[in-house]
Amino acid sequence: MGQSDGSTRDIASAERRTIILRATLGLLAERGLYNTKIADIARESGASIGSIYHHFGSREGVFYALYVETFELCFAELRAAVLPSTTARVGIRNLADTYLRWVEQYPARATFIYDVSQGDILRSFLPEIAAFKGAFYAEIFAWMQPFIAAGEIIALPPWAYDAIMMGPAHEFARRWLGGQRELPMAAAREIIADAIWRAMQPATS
Repeated sequence: MGQSDGSTRDIASAERRTIILRATLGLLAERGLYNTKIADIARESGASIGSIYHHFGSREGVFYALYVETFELCFAELRAAVLPSTTARVGIRNLADTYLRWVEQYPARATFIYDVSQGDILRSFLPEIAAFKGAFYAEIFAWMQPFIAAGEIIALPPWAYDAIMMGPAHEFARRWLGGQRELPMAAAREIIADAIWRAMQPATS
């Protein structure tokens, strides 16, 4: 009976966290990062301020939890698009294309991660952020290794791959989220994916 009660409490706690995070995401889309306060989150979610502090520790803790949840959703789609790829071209193109598809599907989440990454709100969580992002990058880099060794992908320092493979997609995503829609997303995905693939190929003599 006690174990069952504990499981019920765990489910209720997880549901409460989810409700708070959904309310926070809606408020961020409506009010922006710096105008979303604990009192707003409490009112929108129906949770008490004490409950929010219990689950997340602080307003920054709520943002951190939403940040991690958002990247986990994004990374899951990127893994599914890249890791099964059996050619370098397909995997590299899929990385950018899938990311931009994700941005188009979840604009509120994408806007949030760009906004929160620009300031210092999550400064106390930087080690944790570096760890979970690093684990994802390690998976992608491991997938790339055979293609690098075969000379199909240019050999670079690990940090450079993120800038080359994701930099153009991030730049277009920021413009698109900011309302600059001069190029349809579908067309941009093709252009950017092709450009990134060309940049990742070794120079030929």
